[in-house]
Amino acid sequence: MPNIFNELMSNKPITCITVAGADVVPLSEADPLQLMCGPAGCSATCCKNGPPIVLNPYEISLICSEGGLSYEDLLDIVETGRAEGFPLVMLPRDPACHFWTEEGCRIYRARPLACRLFPLGRVFDGGRSHLVLPERNTCGGLVPTRSGSVGDYLIIQKTPLHREMADRWIEFVSEMERTGLPDKPVTSVAFHLLVYSPDTPPEAGNRYPGASLEERFLVRLVTAQKNLPRYLGRA
Repeated sequence: MPNIFNELMSNKPITCITVAGADVVPLSEADPLQLMCGPAGCSATCCKNGPPIVLNPYEISLICSEGGLSYEDLLDIVETGRAEGFPLVMLPRDPACHFWTEEGCRIYRARPLACRLFPLGRVFDGGRSHLVLPERNTCGGLVPTRSGSVGDYLIIQKTPLHREMADRWIEFVSEMERTGLPDKPVTSVAFHLLVYSPDTPPEAGNRYPGASLEERFLVRLVTAQKNLPRYLGRA
């Protein structure tokens, strides 16, 4: 981990978990950490030359709304794929994120949770989510001071709602995986139409006028959890 962080964490009992083959220390919100980050950016380590960011449908709806994009427009920007039958929508960062500019992020208010957390990461181990600071996540905004905490940074970056929506998505994914998704193109088609696309009504025949993006996202998950297994079982 960065030397600055090692100094700040020198009195913390070390219990590591393994992330991408490397041992990292799980963090608590009380742990000291001072990060300076804002919409103007810096050297933009988080926006360039990194692995793609896997987006959940809530983040997709935010990006489309903030960027004035249809889902079809977004599909021209992102990468798609499947992992053991499960469709993925990913925002590339090599050589740089599509939304990065010299003046900063064009969708800063709608940036994904991974961007809000950087250089921290969120991983699951032993059935629990953990915040970590992977060694590969170098960041010029990391400041050697004990005046801030991990919790302070999470609040400044407005992560609580995004973490809640991400948790609901993970619960949905786990439930879908237990049903045994067929690793076929039809699975991707169904997910893009019924789950990922914010342009499709969250429930057939009801467009939920006035509903927030969060409400539409949650309705979409409930509806998809009921309909997807039936739809894919016929495919």
